[in-house]
Amino acid sequence: MPELPEVESVLRSLANGIPSLTGSQVQQVLILRESVVAGDRATFLSAITGSVSDRILRHGKYLFFGFMQPRIKRRYWMALHLRMTGQLFLVPERMAVARHTRLALMLDQGMALRFDDSRAFGRVWLVNSPEEVTEKLGPDALAISRKHFLDRIVKAKKRIKFLLLDQSFVAGVGNIYTDETLFRAQLHPAQKSDCLSMQEKKRLYDAMHGVLSQAVAVNGANIDGVFEAGGFPVAVYGRNGMPCPVCGSIIIKERLGQRGTHYCPVCQPFIRD
Repeated sequence: MPELPEVESVLRSLANGIPSLTGSQVQQVLILRESVVAGDRATFLSAITGSVSDRILRHGKYLFFGFMQPRIKRRYWMALHLRMTGQLFLVPERMAVARHTRLALMLDQGMALRFDDSRAFGRVWLVNSPEEVTEKLGPDALAISRKHFLDRIVKAKKRIKFLLLDQSFVAGVGNIYTDETLFRAQLHPAQKSDCLSMQEKKRLYDAMHGVLSQAVAVNGANIDGVFEAGGFPVAVYGRNGMPCPVCGSIIIKERLGQRGTHYCPVCQPFIRD
């Protein structure tokens, strides 16, 4: 599943690429799979058709597209979650539809915003503002300060694997970057958060921020070929049975609370509560 770094790379490619989505007007909306739009499709079509893209925001794994409707001077927000296999492309109009395209916004200047999703779990929907979604989430995992992180973790009493996966604690970290963060922090995924020392909590924050920043800089990770441009070098995720890049011990994969969990038993020893 695309996590914060992959979603951020999508935002940057659409907002800062040449051409950019920002400033483009939507001439037509093609809904190629009805379930891709959550909510009333007629309202969605009316709001987006003829509007001009004027901003793109991200919080955690969510993207928010601002579309200004010039005829009524109102901004509509399209929320989007890529889920497991969603991908967004800004392409020439002739490439607007492909095998797994679920939604396409036909733009002026001969371009199109194409939403592909092979497993068809991704969704788009209209919201009045991004806060309608983000108020239910924790702070963005890349934007949260160390102080804020430490203030929040003091109140938590969960195994740290589950804490980082909890989107109400911090938003944007999934299974891949949780395993990578805990490896870099040298913490066992089953360790309880309320048993960590202050030094370990600081190390956890620094590892999370460092892993996410590094992954964003290289467009995320290429897992299962979904984000082909991703260049983040995973250290433990998906490398069960292979040697640890630090100590050479064999990386273990276990199921922890129904989640596949990768770690090095030497670099991340379990300390009894």
